[in-house]
Amino acid sequence: MAKMELVNTGRLTEKQARLNMERCAEFLARMIQKYGSAVLGEIEEKNAEPQGK
Repeated sequence: MAKMELVNTGRLTEKQARLNMERCAEFLARMIQKYGSAVLGEIEEKNAEPQGK
């Protein structure tokens, strides 16, 4: 039986990349739940200001 040697190419495996994406999506969802209304309020205020400052 031949011995296989794994080489670290610095790239993530598909499983690692998928797990990272899921963690990122969960983090973004938490931030939107926590700060979404405040940010939306700021955007609406900015849009309500006159454009010709």
